[in-house]
Amino acid sequence: MKKLSLLVGTLGGAFAGYLFSNKKLREQLANAKDPEAAAKLLGKHLQQDGKRLAGQVREFIESDEVQKNMEKAKKFAAEKMKEAKEELNDVVRKNNPLKKTAGKTATRKPARMKTRTRTLS
Repeated sequence: MKKLSLLVGTLGGAFAGYLFSNKKLREQLANAKDPEAAAKLLGKHLQQDGKRLAGQVREFIESDEVQKNMEKAKKFAAEKMKEAKEELNDVVRKNNPLKKTAGKTATRKPARMKTRTRTLS
């Protein structure tokens, strides 16, 4: 329930900020005839602003500067992933308990198996 109340509070704060920053929307909502008209006005404004925001985000992401940084970030992530894999393989090789006892257990098992079998009469 804490997550839900946090989500509702965050959305409420974002919505309040949107209303406070948009004077035209506030005036139109104040002059709306009924709640349905107010909801339609709000939907219209959110749709228009959402399209504008999406265009700006697309522009930003497609910019040369961001693309260069994305290439750098991909190379960096690939290098770190390779290093992590190598370190993990080293740790596994050094601390592998099966490696130390593999030869011993293979020779012991048949003897144990023989002593545990019973004859049925």
